[in-house]
Amino acid sequence: MEESARRYIGEIKSVAGVTACALVSSEGRILGKHFPEGDFTSSLFAAMCATVLASAEAACGSVGIDRPCLVAVTSTDAAVLVVSVGEATLITAVIDKSADLPAVQRQLLDIAVRIGEEA
Repeated sequence: MEESARRYIGEIKSVAGVTACALVSSEGRILGKHFPEGDFTSSLFAAMCATVLASAEAACGSVGIDRPCLVAVTSTDAAVLVVSVGEATLITAVIDKSADLPAVQRQLLDIAVRIGEEA
């Protein structure tokens, strides 16, 4: 899994606009990551992203909507994307404000599908 995680992280970080990323278990454990030195606390980021997805799942379930495949948190200076990869893994990424967010979302969803097919 470690070699696969490195390969996926390389693919994720190559997406234009991704400034930091991690593959995370649904419990918030980091499986692989790329974070600029000193810029982020990666373990806290991973745990909070897993919590964001779990909260979105609960909100969707409470109104009869299927499990979300992507959660986007946007601000004026960046966005955080949390992409579901099946039941056990997620892609988390920090996206620069200058990026084409819909294009990044499509690319990360495509990567998630490939990861899910290999799992």
